[in-house]
Amino acid sequence: MKDKHTHKHVDASDTLPEVLRVNSYILPEGYFEDLQQRILQRCRHIEDSQAAFVVPEGYFEQLENSTVAKLIEQKLKAVVADPGLSVPPAYFVDLTERLLATQKLNEHVSETGFTVPSSYFGTLQNSISRQTTTREEIIPIRKISRPRWMFYAAAACVALMISIAGLFRLADDSQPIAGPLASVSDQDILNYLELYGTAGDVVYISEHLDDFDGGYIGEGLSEEDIEAYLNHTL
Repeated sequence: MKDKHTHKHVDASDTLPEVLRVNSYILPEGYFEDLQQRILQRCRHIEDSQAAFVVPEGYFEQLENSTVAKLIEQKLKAVVADPGLSVPPAYFVDLTERLLATQKLNEHVSETGFTVPSSYFGTLQNSISRQTTTREEIIPIRKISRPRWMFYAAAACVALMISIAGLFRLADDSQPIAGPLASVSDQDILNYLELYGTAGDVVYISEHLDDFDGGYIGEGLSEEDIEAYLNHTL
C-alpha cells in the first residue's frame, strides 16, 4: 500500500517521512474550557440580530398618527422660517456676572425655600380623583315661606266661625219649649195622657183644667221638669 500523502524530500533520508507523519493540527490551550462561553456568545449574537428585525408593539396602530405628525411638522417648518428661539441682546456680555452672582448666592443659601408638604404625594392621587370626577349637580328646591301672620289670621277666622255657630246653636236651644206645646190642643193632651199617662195625671189635669184658660199648658215648667217627667213616664 502506497502512502500518497507523505511528502518525500529529494535530499532527505528514509527517516524523514516518519517525522512528517506527525499531526500538524493541535488544539489551542484552554480550548474546551472556553468553548461553552464562546458558543453562548454566538447564540446571543444570533438572538440579538433576530430581535433587530422585530416590529415594535403597536407600530402599525401608531403609524398613521406619526406620519401625519411628521407631515404637519414639515409644513410648519416651510411656513415658519424662524425657529422662534433667539438670544437676548447682551446675553453673553452679562453671562459671566450672572454666573458669579448665582454661585455666590448658592454658597450662602443652601435651601431653595420651596418645600413639599408632608404626605403630599401620598394624597395627590386621591385629591386629583376628587377634583376630576363628575359630581351630581344638586338643584336646590326653593321653599316659598308664607308670612306667619297668615296662619294667625286663618286660625282667628276659624275660631270666629266656630263661635258664631255656637252662638246660633245656643240661641236655638234656649228658645222656650212652651211654644210647640202651645200649639197642642187640650183635648190632644188629654188623649195622650189617657193612652200613655197614669191615672193620677188625668185626674189632676181634669181638676185643674179651668186654670189653664188664661194661659197654655206647660207654662211655668222648666226644661229640667219636662225632661224628668218624660224619663219617668216613658
